[in-house]
This record gives sequence, structure tokens and C-alpha cells, in this order.
Amino acid sequence: MPLESTGVKGIGIDITPIDRISRLIERYDHQTLALLFTAREIYCCQFTPNPHQAYALCFATKEAVGKALGTGIADIEWTEIEATLNHHNQLTVQLYGKAMIQAKEQGVKDWLATWLSWDRHVLVHILAL
Repeated sequence: MPLESTGVKGIGIDITPIDRISRLIERYDHQTLALLFTAREIYCCQFTPNPHQAYALCFATKEAVGKALGTGIADIEWTEIEATLNHHNQLTVQLYGKAMIQAKEQGVKDWLATWLSWDRHVLVHILAL
């Protein structure tokens, strides 16, 4: 059964080691991190009980969304994909700029994002709907 007949326009998945993102966060200053993460992501990650896990979640979400779009991150700025957790710990995705244009061109109207963390890794699964 083709994905389009199910309403799914694309699927993306990514597994990111939290330790890898921890090293990145500790090595770079705020200005450099702003090339990868939106101001909202940085703010939210800084005020969570586990900031490195939160940053890894944002990073994995960006990778998974790029895969769901079928383009990867090659033609999209990292900050054009924003991942946030709501107060129920549900992952939400917001697109801007070229990422939003690509999604609209592909008929993507919504995102279903799920995630889990285990053994110092974050896994994100994205459905473009």
C-alpha cells in the first residue's frame, strides 16, 4: 500500500547519542549553538532537568524531519526545523523558511512525532502527514 493512500507523506527516524550532543554543547559557545538550534530550543533546553538529553532530542528531531521530507538537512537551515516538548512531554515540530516551503510542496500539513530515551540515546520517529 503506497504511503500517500494512508495519509503519510514521509517517514523519518533518527537515533542520537546524548554524549555526542553533550560534547557539542560543552565545546561551543551560544553564538555557534544558535546555528543549530533556535532561540526557543536553546531556552527550553537550558531550563529542563536534563539539558543534554533535550538538546539531543532537538537534534534527532531535525534529522528525522529532514529524512521525512526526503531531502535531509542539505538544503535546509538547522534552525528552520524547531522541536519542542509540551507540558505533557509530547514532541511538536514547527517549520520555517525553506523547510516549510518543502513541506507545503509535498502536501505535508501536520507532523506526528514520537520519541524515547534509553541507555544515553534519543530516538525520534516522525510521520509527515
